[in-house]
Amino acid sequence: MKRFLRAFFAAVLFVLFLSGCGEALPSEWKDLKEVSDSFSLEDAKNEGYVVMEDGDVTFGENIWKDFVKLSSKKKPSKVRVVHYYTLGDPARYEPEYYESIKDDYPVLYILELEYTGDIYRLRYYEEDKLYQKEFKYLMKYEGEAETVDAVYSSYVRYVLVDDNKVTWNDIMRGMFSSRFGDYIPHFSIYTDLKHRDGTSG
Repeated sequence: MKRFLRAFFAAVLFVLFLSGCGEALPSEWKDLKEVSDSFSLEDAKNEGYVVMEDGDVTFGENIWKDFVKLSSKKKPSKVRVVHYYTLGDPARYEPEYYESIKDDYPVLYILELEYTGDIYRLRYYEEDKLYQKEFKYLMKYEGEAETVDAVYSSYVRYVLVDDNKVTWNDIMRGMFSSRFGDYIPHFSIYTDLKHRDGTSG
């Protein structure tokens, strides 16, 4: 769990997840544990999973939109989203720290998100341990880049929460606050960034 959170926070800081040809339907998906142990990025794409690389979607935007559309209509649905993290440019790190973590990357997590018609159920494996979480809402947040030096100009984020009145700013404040009780339970599942050169994803 700590490695996953570390990778997620690193992606946030660095850049400050049902059909198609060759894609498998959810009913045909392999066991989550099996694919978590063996799948590559290409395997995930071939199976019709959404792919996020270093905090930004790179594959499967329409697959995600289909899931959102179905769940918004209270129809049970399921999607798998890959979160793939690299270290990027070694110059961004202190040499000693880079040496201590370089063997842990790249790292790939396969997240399975199911909407039951009532709740959102998230499942994923990390180091052979299954993590399961349930959330009431899937919120869509859109806005300008949080900082002027971010490599992107705007974002669209889908975040699992239990309070539909919570804003992205509320979540961000809670993430970086040292005050007990400020943290807001959430899970950022999908992000689409618009880069300053005009490209998206």
